Amino acid sequence: ALGNMGEKAATNEVIEKLVSALEDKHYSVRYSACRALGKMGEKAATNEVINKLVSLLGDQDAWVRMSACAALGNMGEKAATNEVIEKLASAVGDDNYKVRMSACEALGDMGEKVATNEVIEKLVSLLGDDDYNVRYSACEALGNMGEKAATNEVIEKLVSLLGDENSSVRLSACRALGNMGEKAATNEVIDKLVSALGDQDDTVRGSACRALGNMGEKAATNEV
Repeated sequence: ALGNMGEKAATNEVIEKLVSALEDKHYSVRYSACRALGKMGEKAATNEVINKLVSLLGDQDAWVRMSACAALGNMGEKAATNEVIEKLASAVGDDNYKVRMSACEALGDMGEKVATNEVIEKLVSLLGDDDYNVRYSACEALGNMGEKAATNEVIEKLVSLLGDENSSVRLSACRALGNMGEKAATNEVIDKLVSALGDQDDTVRGSACRALGNMGEKAATNEV
C-alpha cells in the first residue's frame, strides 16, 4: 500500500520503517520494501537507503536482488554513486536472468552518468546473452547512454542484433543505434538499417525509420 502511494508517502518515518523491513527474515517482505522505496524514487534516495539497497544486491533471493536493482534505477542519478554503479555492473553477471535484466534497466535509467568503460563492456557482453529479455535490456541501456556508449565495438554488436531472432531485440537495436545519432551513422549501419525497413515486423520497420531520421543528413543517401 505504501509503495502504491509513491512519493507522497515518502516521509522520514515511512522511509525509516521500510529500511527496517529491508532486513526482514522473509524474502517477500524484503522484496516488497525494495519495491515500495523504488516507487518513492528520488525522495527516498537517502544515503542509508542507497547503502541498504546496495547490500541487497547480494541477497540470497533472486527476487530481492532484482527489486533492489529496480529500486536503485528508479532513484536515477541521485543514486548513481561510484559504488552503486560498480555493484550494478557486477549484478549484470548474476546467475538469474531477471536480475541481469533488472541491473541493465537500472544502469539505463541512470543514463550517461554511468557510461564508464567497465559498464559499457559489461553491457556489451550481455548483447550475446542466451535470454532475449536480457539482450533487449542491454540494448535499451546502451541506447539510453547515447553517444557516450557509441564505441566501435558497441555499434558492431548492435548491428549484428538487427538480425536477432527476436523482434523486440531487433527493435531495441534499431532504437539504440538511432539514439547514438550521427556518431553511429557509418555506411554499414545505414545499410543495415535500410535492410531493417524490410523487416517482417512493423514495429521494427518503424524503429528503423526513426533511427535513420535521428542520423540526419549523414543517412540521406539515394538508397534511403
